[in-house]
Amino acid sequence: MRFWRYLIVLMSLVFVSSVIAAEEQNKATEEFKPFLTVKLVDEAGKPVVGAQTGMVVTVNGYDPNQGANWTFGHFELKSDSEGLIRFRDPDQYRGMVYARHAGRGLVAVKRTDLIEDKQSPLVLTMYPECHVTWQIKSSQLKRIGKETGAIRGISGSENMYCQWCQDTGSTLHFFLPPGEFSLVGHSSQINPVEKTIVIKAGQTEYDAGTADASAKKWILLEGKPAPEIVDIQEWKNGPVKLSQLRGKVVILEFWGWWCGPCVLSGIPELFKLREEYSQDELAIVGIHTPYGEDDEVDSVKELDARLEKVQKEVWKGKQLDFPVALIRFQKLPYTPEGEPIANAKMNVEYGINSFPSTIVIDRQGNIFGNLKLWKQSDRDKLKQLINAK
Repeated sequence: MRFWRYLIVLMSLVFVSSVIAAEEQNKATEEFKPFLTVKLVDEAGKPVVGAQTGMVVTVNGYDPNQGANWTFGHFELKSDSEGLIRFRDPDQYRGMVYARHAGRGLVAVKRTDLIEDKQSPLVLTMYPECHVTWQIKSSQLKRIGKETGAIRGISGSENMYCQWCQDTGSTLHFFLPPGEFSLVGHSSQINPVEKTIVIKAGQTEYDAGTADASAKKWILLEGKPAPEIVDIQEWKNGPVKLSQLRGKVVILEFWGWWCGPCVLSGIPELFKLREEYSQDELAIVGIHTPYGEDDEVDSVKELDARLEKVQKEVWKGKQLDFPVALIRFQKLPYTPEGEPIANAKMNVEYGINSFPSTIVIDRQGNIFGNLKLWKQSDRDKLKQLINAK
């Protein structure tokens, strides 16, 4: 699970100060000289013209007759008449170059930030792509009549992701050159599964088989009593026990100061809910969990210091006025036979491995589900639960 752990860092460890700085800057990339120039050539050494690359390379759907629906994000670049791609803005560069020429079926994948002595241009050879398929299922969910949810996949090379896949049903599709790659499949309903594959030169199709993923624990707990909050270092605006909140609908918000989506959108959504519903109707409890030892906060004073800038510039002066449990960092397995990749006991108790995660508990103290409060349909579910007195 090395690649999955590294991927979580890339996806979740969004340092707030960097995000704020990026929002404040509105740069025109034309003003910058290229910090990296890549020349794409085919196996004969000839320039590949019109190959695409981007910050986020994703297959958004696949049809056996029409093929894949591709997107390269807002920062798409194309190789010019000499096969050159010029990277000008470091904020739009992740260290990984994934280039694809759709018409010729050529791809190149290379992590370039690890190359100490880069020549300019850096020559990358494009090879005929191999179409990789990988099916994801969950017999555990099937037994209880639940669906896996929308399956998403990531392929990675040299411990960095290179291609995403989504909206392709239970079968993931990747288009990769020869080499060794890590694949990860996951959804909101299942725990991530990982597989390493090796594509040989000249190989055009690769069936990675079928993975049987386990269900996330919160799904197995639906309709059952919510586990109590444990392993707390200190409370902000607390303490509180879930048993004391019976009779109210409860939101348990799993988040961290280190998580960009948490502080930029998750917490502001809770501010809106606090204005909409009284504390007698809806109780909100934050579960602050660290990603690693450097992200752990063991006091309210330290948490407030970490959030000082985001509180001022993103929350517009609003403060956390609901109880927040500062949870202790420790590496634990999600399942008895698994690797220790969970970062807190509470994450194991609820099966949480993405942030923010919003667990809703009904008035009887039973888990209702994991809702995405930015979705209107989930907001409607929450409203119905609160109104059903």
